[in-house]
Amino acid sequence: MKKLPLSILLALCSVLPGIASAESADSSQPIQIFSDKFDGDDVKQVAVYTGDVAVHQGTLEIRGAKLVLTIDPQGYRHAVMTPQKGKLVTFKQRKDEKTPGVEEWMHGKGDKLTYNEKTNELTLTNNAQVSRSENGVMKDESRGTVITYNMTTSTADVVGSKNRGSAGRVSTVIAPRDSNFDASKPIELQPSKGIKR
Repeated sequence: MKKLPLSILLALCSVLPGIASAESADSSQPIQIFSDKFDGDDVKQVAVYTGDVAVHQGTLEIRGAKLVLTIDPQGYRHAVMTPQKGKLVTFKQRKDEKTPGVEEWMHGKGDKLTYNEKTNELTLTNNAQVSRSENGVMKDESRGTVITYNMTTSTADVVGSKNRGSAGRVSTVIAPRDSNFDASKPIELQPSKGIKR
């Protein structure tokens, strides 16, 4: 398992200064959950939503068939979303604008989506895929058996499965450079603040 910054994971060798973070305002928005049925247990701190479940928080949208939301003794939320048989859980979230006129979205899907509020990590399991689109056009994509995305550090772990042969290997597709890219301009690297000379 190798930890890579998401900017490298989705756009290796890009000269852009880094991938924009998720929509900043989303974290301050209320979480709305819609479903066909709800069962809650205040004593056990468990809520179960079933039937065409949709979770919204600002631009973040997660869809599946069943959501189990628990609260641990420290008060952190833990959520597990599973899909209908034969389908995948999906999520999408708009990113903060870094280029005027370019609207970027992150998309993901998998057999199961888990969110851990304490670590602020979202994990897609089995048939996991994360992609980035610009103005509705898919640009970059990574696939693996397990993809764990840390929403605080914007880093991801992508793990493949040797048991599935070549179909289980991690794969990444990187969009070609923008036609405005100028290879003759030098890339300005910033010195690390953590290294003393």
